[in-house]
Amino acid sequence: MKPPKVANTRRPVHAGDLRIEAWAPTRESCLAEAVNALIGSFLGPARPPVSSCSHFHVTGANDSELLHAVLDKVIAAVLERHEVPVATAISATAQGVAVVCDTASAAAVVPVSSIPKGVSRRSALCHQFASGWFCAARIDV
Repeated sequence: MKPPKVANTRRPVHAGDLRIEAWAPTRESCLAEAVNALIGSFLGPARPPVSSCSHFHVTGANDSELLHAVLDKVIAAVLERHEVPVATAISATAQGVAVVCDTASAAAVVPVSSIPKGVSRRSALCHQFASGWFCAARIDV
């Protein structure tokens, strides 16, 4: 007889994956810190000069879906539009969050490691604790 399938299982992170984590007093600042951690993973602490600004909105059924959507949009901006967020501000909206990124051209960036390709499915976590907010996600590189 086979054991029942468990919905909450653990699998090791692939050697090529990256786990980012962020903490902040508010949900919006925690989401912005998660973006900063994502960008810092391949950019390091140095930031190129700002050349433009991008805006986008994301929606989600819960805070973890918002985190996943924000990180997906940022990765898409890097890969498709060749824009790297240098600074990120996030504010709540009635349907989700609004994101404003000061960006630099990817041509002005010298990556220190692999550029992320996406957010792993069902890996994003955004949760409120008594002392603030925590975000984490597994990133495919």
